Amino acid sequence: MTASTMRIINRLLQPLTRQRTALSTTLSFGLLLSVASFTTQAAARNLPEFNAMFAVHAFNIKLGTSEQQLSCENSDCTLVATAKPSGFASLFVKEYTEERVALQQHNESLAWQSYQKIIHRKDGNDKTVTFELSDGQPSEVLYPEKQRRWPLQGKLYDMASIAYALQFARLNNQPLSDFYLQDTHGQEAITLTPMPDLKEVALADFETSYPAEAYGFATSKAKVKVWLLPEYSFFPAKIEVYNTEADKTIILVLEELPELL
Repeated sequence: MTASTMRIINRLLQPLTRQRTALSTTLSFGLLLSVASFTTQAAARNLPEFNAMFAVHAFNIKLGTSEQQLSCENSDCTLVATAKPSGFASLFVKEYTEERVALQQHNESLAWQSYQKIIHRKDGNDKTVTFELSDGQPSEVLYPEKQRRWPLQGKLYDMASIAYALQFARLNNQPLSDFYLQDTHGQEAITLTPMPDLKEVALADFETSYPAEAYGFATSKAKVKVWLLPEYSFFPAKIEVYNTEADKTIILVLEELPELL
């Protein structure tokens, strides 16, 4: 084959070569996009469903237990926390509390929906506290028992769910900012601050310890610390609430690792 013939053939093949190169580049770019999309989706992590038992301490004694459970159906989740006196305390405390929080998990958000606390009393004179969303737009937080209302904040939680909101944020490597706490006296912006000196947490048996991340925040009435377990999906292992007005500290600490459902 002569040199002139080879030049003619090469000129004829150049468009086909460019097409193959362009197709290869397009496929490679598309594959990268698919991998990136999958990585983004895989990075979003939901709170696991669980059963957990916490010991409740005050005045350096165990007052009772708080059984907490998270169950979900698709993106709709319900957190239930039932606190009951036990042992010596049950001789004097004739009531127990049940808290129920509705949450929604979707994409990379944990959206608060409602809260209800019932104080069950032996004489039947139960007391209820309810926070719920209004039907109007924009939605508001209603406190029907006192006929009060507040605006719905983007990262609003109650005292029962704030530790799990912190867990969700750490699971998804989200910034710990713009959080609000809802209580009967109103809403407060809170700042979650890492506490790097607290690197371990002991469970209720005072013998079993795990590496931990600790965070603190303050409200107008309390100072709160939360310990998370990085090795167990950042599950809250200990919650300490110091009531600055009553000068009283309540501590919830895991009795054992949670049972995942």
